[in-house]
Amino acid sequence: MTEQQRKRTNIDQVFKDDAVKHLIQSEKPTEQIARELGTSAGNLRGWKQLYLEKLDQTAGSEETGMSPSQMAQKIKELQKELKRTQQQREILKDAVVFFGQQEAEKSGL
Repeated sequence: MTEQQRKRTNIDQVFKDDAVKHLIQSEKPTEQIARELGTSAGNLRGWKQLYLEKLDQTAGSEETGMSPSQMAQKIKELQKELKRTQQQREILKDAVVFFGQQEAEKSGL
């Protein structure tokens, strides 16, 4: 293997790792991120699987008792919950305004 081939392999692995980190941290669907990066969703899923397996073997958080793959899954769940909670908050804000206006009309204000 030449030096150039070895360098290319390292660059490719860095790209894969960065792509997986972006996928884990993003709220975007895998397919959209894959399109943006010019790869397939299947490749991205495979890279993620390998990345998380590698992390699981080398690290684990004693503080949380969770492996990196479990943490990645928890992050996705929390992002979904946050989005749902934000939507509920917006609905409640609208309800407060609506009922406040009704109360003001009843009071003759």
